Amino acid sequence: MPDRYTSQITFLYYHDFDRAIRFVEDVLAVDLVMDQGFARIYRIHDKAFLGIVKERDASIDTRNKGGVLISINVADLDAEYERVKELQPPGLTAPKTIERIPLRSFFFQDYEGYHYEMQAFLNDADRTKF
Repeated sequence: MPDRYTSQITFLYYHDFDRAIRFVEDVLAVDLVMDQGFARIYRIHDKAFLGIVKERDASIDTRNKGGVLISINVADLDAEYERVKELQPPGLTAPKTIERIPLRSFFFQDYEGYHYEMQAFLNDADRTKF
């Protein structure tokens, strides 16, 4: 397969941009790689990024925030859960094993309703893919 894609950015749009910044920097604890003023881009891993944008500067219709789940693979799910739990994000669930995939994960939301999942695949073959 040719390397025609070089990276990936998921952009989310926020009414309260300053609160979104605090959420991404504190709860997700990821590094800022670009600050454009109206948008910020954070590195999740290598060439995978999360962008946040001031809603009033959006290039798309931002009224519907449903149907989006940001899943982030982590090396140590239990340690990540304990860290995130201290910050008390909305909708935080306990870690759970999903046998049919198989993986362990927990879920939470940010303050404008976007859904996040921290997950760890349970078998080596899946871990090496992601």
